[in-house]
Amino acid sequence: MSIDRLGRPATTKGPKSLKKNKTDGWSLSAKAGGNTAQIETHKHNRAALNGAAMIIAGACLLAPDYSFATDNSGDLAAEVERLRKELGETKKENEQLKKAVSNSNVGTAVNAAPAQPVPAATTAVATAEPPKKEEKSFDDEPKNLSEVVVTSRRKEEKLQEVPIPIAVISGEQMKRDNIVSVADFARRVPNLGVTATNVRQTSIALRGLGKNSGNESMEASVGVMVDNVWSSWVGSTWTNYADIDHVEVLRGPQGTLQGKNSNLGLINVVTQTPSFKSGYYVDGFGGNRDSLQGKAGATGAILPGLLAYRASFYVDRRDGSIANLDAPKTDGQLQETNAMGGRLQFLLTPSDVLSARVIVDRATSSQTMSVGPLIDDRATFTDGRVRPITFSSRLGRDWFNSLKNSGQPLTVIGDPRKVAENDRQVSRGDQQGVSAEINWDVLKHKITSVSAYRDALFEPHHDGDSTTADIQHISGWQIKNKQWSQELRIASQEPGPIDYQGGLFWMHSQATAENQRLYGTDAGAFYASDAQFAALNATAAGREQLRQSLDGVMKTGTRNPEVDSYAAYGQVNWHITKAATLTLGLRDTYEERYNQGTDGYVGGAAVTGTALAIRNSALGNNGVKWTQGKQGFSQNSQNWLVNPSYKITKDLMTYFSVSGGQKSGAAQFNDTTGAIENVDPEDVMDYELGVKSNWFNRQLAVNVNLYNTVVNGFQSQLSVIDPGTASGYRTTLGNIKEIQLQGVELETNWNVTQGLNLFLNGSFNHAVYNDFKDAPCAAELGLTTNCDQSGKTIPNAPQFTANYGFDYKVPLGFGKFNDHGLQWHAFLVDSYKSSANYNASLSASGKQDAYHVTDGGIGIGTKNGQYNLDLVGRNIFDTIYLTNAGQISTQSAASGTYGDARYYGVHFRAKF
Repeated sequence: MSIDRLGRPATTKGPKSLKKNKTDGWSLSAKAGGNTAQIETHKHNRAALNGAAMIIAGACLLAPDYSFATDNSGDLAAEVERLRKELGETKKENEQLKKAVSNSNVGTAVNAAPAQPVPAATTAVATAEPPKKEEKSFDDEPKNLSEVVVTSRRKEEKLQEVPIPIAVISGEQMKRDNIVSVADFARRVPNLGVTATNVRQTSIALRGLGKNSGNESMEASVGVMVDNVWSSWVGSTWTNYADIDHVEVLRGPQGTLQGKNSNLGLINVVTQTPSFKSGYYVDGFGGNRDSLQGKAGATGAILPGLLAYRASFYVDRRDGSIANLDAPKTDGQLQETNAMGGRLQFLLTPSDVLSARVIVDRATSSQTMSVGPLIDDRATFTDGRVRPITFSSRLGRDWFNSLKNSGQPLTVIGDPRKVAENDRQVSRGDQQGVSAEINWDVLKHKITSVSAYRDALFEPHHDGDSTTADIQHISGWQIKNKQWSQELRIASQEPGPIDYQGGLFWMHSQATAENQRLYGTDAGAFYASDAQFAALNATAAGREQLRQSLDGVMKTGTRNPEVDSYAAYGQVNWHITKAATLTLGLRDTYEERYNQGTDGYVGGAAVTGTALAIRNSALGNNGVKWTQGKQGFSQNSQNWLVNPSYKITKDLMTYFSVSGGQKSGAAQFNDTTGAIENVDPEDVMDYELGVKSNWFNRQLAVNVNLYNTVVNGFQSQLSVIDPGTASGYRTTLGNIKEIQLQGVELETNWNVTQGLNLFLNGSFNHAVYNDFKDAPCAAELGLTTNCDQSGKTIPNAPQFTANYGFDYKVPLGFGKFNDHGLQWHAFLVDSYKSSANYNASLSASGKQDAYHVTDGGIGIGTKNGQYNLDLVGRNIFDTIYLTNAGQISTQSAASGTYGDARYYGVHFRAKF
C-alpha cells in the first residue's frame, strides 16, 4: 500500500465516503436507492464503530444467503445475476472498508472495485439471516495473479492492469517457502539469475545479462530498490529479506518513474508497513545441517491514530555443505550461513493528508565466503599440446613433499563438495541504513519525499591458493561503501483523461576498496618458474632464498570511485478512451564519475637476483608501484518510454512498449600498470509486446510477453591477455560491442478449485553476441590472441527456464468429520534451467547440464492462518549445479560456485 494511505482509513469513490470530523471522530456515509445512512463515531470507540459498520453494510448490501425471486424471463434472470455479482463485490469492499475503519490496518491493500448504486426496483429479496460473528483471520495465502496489487509505477495497481512485464513473489509465498535472499528469488522468477560467491561478488542478471561483479567503479545493469531507496552497490543485496510484503521483478529499461536508471530491469522489494492494529508473529525453523532460523515481529499503536511502529528481527544459521580436508582444523562444513538483522519502523499520521515513515535497519553476516571447489586443471590444451606449467605441476614440486606425505590432501580437484584449504577464515558483511519517506496530499496532487543514507562493509578472509600449503594467508578486497540519496516526486490524483508523475533525484555514492594479499613461506616455491625453482632448490641457501622471496610480503592497492548523479524524470498516461491508454516517459541524468588508486606492496625480507625476480613476477608490473590521482568525467544520458495499451475486455489487455536507456561509463585504471582505462557508456533499445488475460471468472490468469533487446557497449568484467601479470591474464572492465536478447515469457496461475492452486511460469531466451570479435579466448585453447565470439550464446543464459508447482489446502477431516478449524496443506515448487555456460569466456569448465531444483512441504494449520506447522525441504533431491565458474591459468585450477545443498526440517509460524 502506498504510504500516503498508511495509518488512516481507506477512501473509496462512488456512493460511500469516509472523512475525519473536526470533533476527532470518523464519519461514514453510504447511499442506496437515494437513501443515505450516516453514522459518526470517535476513534476510541471501536466497538460502536464495528456495530455501525455492520448496520450500514446491511442497508447497502445483500446478505450472504440472500436469494432472488424466481422470474421466468431469461433477460431478467441475466440482469439479476449481473446485479448479484456486482453487489457481492460491493459487500466485499464494504467489509474491507469496515476493517480499515475499525483497525486502521495499513498492511493490507484494498483491491475491490468501487461500489455501485443498487436500483431497488430491480431486485426481489428474501429476509437475510442474522450476521454471524466474524472470526478473526490471519490468512494471507498467495493470491491469484488477478488479485495481486503492485506499486512498481508508484501507485497501487492490479498486476493484470499494468502494461509492462512484471513478476511478483508474494510475502506469504516468501514466508511459506522460506525465501530470504536474491538467490532464492532466482528460483521463483524465470529469466532471473543470481550469483552470490561473496558480498562483493554478488551479481544479478535478467534474461541472461547483467551478471557483473567485483568492480566498484561500475553500476549494475539490474537495479535493486528497497522501500523506495536505491542500492548503489550490488553487494548490499547480500542480506536476508525478512518481513516482506512482496517483491516485484520489472524487466526492461527503468528510470522514467523513480530512483536511479537501470538498463535491464529492477528488483523492487516492498516491506510490511506499521499498523495501528496490534499484531505479532513468530517464525521458526530447525532441521538438518544444524539449521536454526528464527524471525519475529510486532506492530501496533504508540499514540492511537497518530504514531505506529513495526519491529522485526531475524537470525539465520546453518552449517555448510562443503567439507574442508585440512585435518582437524575446520569446525563444521564450509559455505555455511550465519546472519542476523533487524528493522525498526515508525509511521506518523498527523492528518489524513500527511504521513511520514521512518525506517532504521541493520544486518550482519559472519561466515566463510568464496568457497569455490576446484573443477579442472587439465594437463593439455584442447588441441593436444601439453601445457608447459600448471597449478598441479607447481604443487608437484618436491618442496611440498612433506605435506603430501603427511596424509593430508594438498588440494582437491573434481569434487564439488570438497576443498582442502589451510587458511580458510570467516569473512564479514555488514550493512545499515536509515530512510524517511513523507507523503502529502495537497491541491489534488501527492508530493513524496524520500531521504536515505546507507553504508556497507565487506571484510574478506579468503584462502587465496585453494591448498593446504602456506602460499597465501589472506586474499581479497575490503570494501566500504556509502551512499546518500534524496528524491522528490509529484503525482496527479484527480481522475481524468491524463494523469502524470514527475520527480527529481540525487545520489552521492563513494567506495573505498583496499586490496590485501599476504604471502606465506611456500609462496616463493609455488610462484617460481620451473627454471627459477630448479636453480634455487638445489641448495639449502637457495631454498632459503625461495622462502624469503615472498614470505611476509603483502600486495596492497586502493581504489576510490565516487559518483554524483542528478536526474529529472516524468511519465504521462493519456487515457485516449476507456480502453486505450498511451504512456510516455522521459528521464535525463547528469553524472560526475571519478576514481583514484594505488598499487604496491609492503613487508618481506630484502632480496636480490632470482628471489627478487620471483617476487616481481608474482606482484605484477615487474614489482613497480603506481599511484594515480583523482580522474574522471561528466556525462549526460537519457531514458525514454513509449507504451500504448488497450483493454479489449475487462479481462483481456494487450500492450506494446519501446524504450531506450543509457548507463554512464566508468572511471577506472589498468590494475597492472595504473594506466587510465575509462569505460564507454552502455546503450540499450528494448521492445516488448504482451497480453495479460483472465479466464473462467478470473480463476485462471495467463500472461505472455515477447521481447527483443539490443545492448550496445555492454559493460562487463573481461579476462584479457596481459604479459605483465604472473598468470598471463588480467581481469578488467570493458565494453562488448553488441548483444541481442530475444524471447518469450509466460506466467500462468490457476485456482482450480477451492484450496487448489496450480502455476506455471517459463521463458525461452535466445541471448547471443551479435558483435564480439575481440573477445578473450577460453584459457584451455592456449592462444595468445583474442577470439571472435560473435553469434555464440552469452554466458549465464540458459535457453529455457521454468518454475511450476501447486499449493493445496483441504480440511483436516476431508469433509467427512469435524476438522476443529484445522486444515492440511502442501506445496511443491520445481525450478528448471536448461544447459548453459557459466564462465565469462565460455570456457569448457563453465558448462552446466540442464537441472531441476525442487522445494516442497506438507503440514497442518488453522484455517484462519494463525498457526502453521510444516515439514519442508529445500533442494529435496540435492541437485548439484553451477552458478558461476572460473577457468584454468598457470597458477590456478578452474573453480566453481555451486548452489546450496539440500536441507530440510520443521517450520512453525504463528500470528497474533
